[in-house]
Amino acid sequence: MKPEKLFNLIAGVTLLAMGLIALAGNTFLATRAWKLWPMIIVLAGAGLTLPGFLSFTNRGFGAFFIPGIPVLTTGAILLYASMTNHWEVWAIAWTLEILGLAVGFIMAAIFMRVPGLAIPAFIIGINGLMFIFCAVTGLWQSWAILWPIEFLAVGLGLLVVGIANQSAGEKTAASILLTIAGGGFFITAFLSVFNNNGIIRFAVPVMLLVTGGLLTVTYFLQRSPATPPTAEQ
Repeated sequence: MKPEKLFNLIAGVTLLAMGLIALAGNTFLATRAWKLWPMIIVLAGAGLTLPGFLSFTNRGFGAFFIPGIPVLTTGAILLYASMTNHWEVWAIAWTLEILGLAVGFIMAAIFMRVPGLAIPAFIIGINGLMFIFCAVTGLWQSWAILWPIEFLAVGLGLLVVGIANQSAGEKTAASILLTIAGGGFFITAFLSVFNNNGIIRFAVPVMLLVTGGLLTVTYFLQRSPATPPTAEQ
């Protein structure tokens, strides 16, 4: 290609690109459509999430839910903040990122048919709920009392895996962890009596009830079916 033709091509493409950018910029600034810039992240999240629904034909595609849902969550929060100019929402909304990751693991577990992914899903999800509780109430010191929730999270994950796999060993491991969580909540229940915050004093007994209920459920799940009596010959 002759130099003058190459120069014309480069100059033409450059001017076209600059014109498009200037036109788009002026249009956005005039209509305030520039506030929709988080749609780029929303579309990226949708692009990562949609392949997950193809896991009916290829189970491996279900893994796309794990990065896709958090990116989609980020885009949604940014879009809300940009459109309303309430950027302070991030003081609480960042906790939704953790829940989004947990949802991604849950959807991946369902679509990939891999029950083991329920364990990180419950660990991340319950911690995410705890972060939301602390961010909304400002009671970050509650971790000193609600620490048994970590054993509860792992126990719940193992319980789901044990039910899905019909594994007595995993159900037993879940029972052990839930028992440890119950013991921890029993101890912290006494400590919560001396806490001046009514929410904490209410939360610990509720967690005791939840843990006790889960242990009761595991008991019935582990019961062996009764063998029918055999007729005497």
